[in-house]
Amino acid sequence: MRQLAALALIALWLTPARAAEQHSPATLVIDAGSGRVLLEDRAGQPRHPASLTKLMTVYVAFTELAAGRVSPDTRLTVSDAAAAQGGSVLGLKAGQTLTLAEALRAVVVRSANDAAVAVAEHLAGSEPAFATRMTREAARLGMNATRFANATGLTAAGHLTTARDMALLALALKRDFPDRWSLFSAREVEWRKNRLPTLNGFLTAYQGAEGMKTGFTCPAGYNLTAAASRGGRQAIAVVMGAASKEQRLALAARLMDRAFNGATEGTALVQLANLPGPAPDLSSDSCRGGVPGDSFALPKAPAGWAIEVAFGRDRATVARELAREAKALRAELAGGTPIVTVRPFDGGLRYRGLITGLKEEKAVPACLRLRQHGEERCLTLSPTAVEGAIDTERRWRMYAAR
Repeated sequence: MRQLAALALIALWLTPARAAEQHSPATLVIDAGSGRVLLEDRAGQPRHPASLTKLMTVYVAFTELAAGRVSPDTRLTVSDAAAAQGGSVLGLKAGQTLTLAEALRAVVVRSANDAAVAVAEHLAGSEPAFATRMTREAARLGMNATRFANATGLTAAGHLTTARDMALLALALKRDFPDRWSLFSAREVEWRKNRLPTLNGFLTAYQGAEGMKTGFTCPAGYNLTAAASRGGRQAIAVVMGAASKEQRLALAARLMDRAFNGATEGTALVQLANLPGPAPDLSSDSCRGGVPGDSFALPKAPAGWAIEVAFGRDRATVARELAREAKALRAELAGGTPIVTVRPFDGGLRYRGLITGLKEEKAVPACLRLRQHGEERCLTLSPTAVEGAIDTERRWRMYAAR
């Protein structure tokens, strides 16, 4: 019995350490010329790829271009499904068209989920069919731990990869499509007379950077596949599961510095083993304070006026206050739909509890009465202001969910 108790105590002591180890970032840097590993840590551990997925979306599109089945000027029609994408988007509307070249540039530069789905649907008929093609290409390239469920990288069951596999994909893009490699170094995309800058901080911060792709969701953490060259040497680095954008960039820069400062070559990348097991869910690390990734759906507000009855730092608290006020005001307002929206505020995030879909003659008097009774947080929002609140969150997600 004493031995069993001792073993139980050891297990309890080890569990936090093992959990912390599982949540540490997976990192890898290789010599892009020889394909050999220079440094790696957990590079074979399963991970959620987030928007690193789009590297394969682009790879399949490049394959179709090389085969002559499409051209850069091929026009894509935006479907309802593509226009409804959340996360980082270009803001495409159903029925709009854009060229394949425009879509791919938006996918790389702005990590545009709507553009990625438009590409997938045009090339394969549907996004699920395209995901099957992506997985097939991954297997052909030796990415034996990678499965794709969509073209965007939004979290889905079984949608997994490893840092090792992402490095193989980066090498394949460089090797198979040298004439299109410059797309990854693009620093802006022009859309509807607006010049939109890249979301890839590595590209603008690291000397010799050639670009590639960032990714973020709450379960994945902050990911990056990066390429750079210096002094005649080329390197590719992968960071998966960083806790912040700053840590992601610092780790990538450190890996690249080691690569360019004489790190010793080790095993060939293809010989590095992928590991079994589930991918860690890093939501508690990367989304402290409720930073919006794909954890919460973008709120949908019915047409009409709204009143704001709750505001604060904590989403759960705001949601509880909103539910309480909505219940108390249900009869007076003759209905209404409660929603919580995100508002960047004073360098951080705040959450707004709104009761939407109201008539003006109900919203204004109700809010005035609440203010007379000491509810200073009650604000009246016109239909235009409600649209602006939703658009503010959408724009925030363009930067946060990448």
